[in-house]
Amino acid sequence: MDEMFQLLKDPLYLREVELTDLPDLDLYMDQIITLFSEKTQDPDGVLTKTMINNYSKEGLLKPIKGKKYSKEHVLQMLLISHLKQTISIQQIKGVMNGISQEAAAQEKSSEQMFREVYSGYLTNRENDREVMEQVLEVLLEKSPADDPESAAKLLMQLSWLSYMAKKMCDALVEKRFPLPDKKKEK
Repeated sequence: MDEMFQLLKDPLYLREVELTDLPDLDLYMDQIITLFSEKTQDPDGVLTKTMINNYSKEGLLKPIKGKKYSKEHVLQMLLISHLKQTISIQQIKGVMNGISQEAAAQEKSSEQMFREVYSGYLTNRENDREVMEQVLEVLLEKSPADDPESAAKLLMQLSWLSYMAKKMCDALVEKRFPLPDKKKEK
């Protein structure tokens, strides 16, 4: 079980872009791509020119001035890169708009609000890791994954948990960041 536990918990410790990694200067697209590729270990966190262009076209990023992206743009891209693993682009658009609207309501800059959201995410990671490790320990006790049958059972349990987490994300988006009726996804 110890070997399996270590294997399954390793993704919880993948390096991510930290706020201290963000330079105070505006960046060109290639510099942003380099920042993401050098500072994250998660292949799902990789960013490409096509992705950035699509985020801009979809209205997920505020318009850029010239060819450089501000720290706010980078923060938006960090949020998008995490959210896209679970929710749709349209849902992300609602979240990004909601964050910007909340910033205006609180008389904060949207950069400050995006920074606070990402900072809160980073702060909660350690607690989230501990919770996931506890869940993993319980699951491995029931299905130690030391043979194909118990491994399949564990896989089904992890898949169900992932699906339920996605459903929870969908419910939260629906409640706090609803899409206009004509754009709602089924």
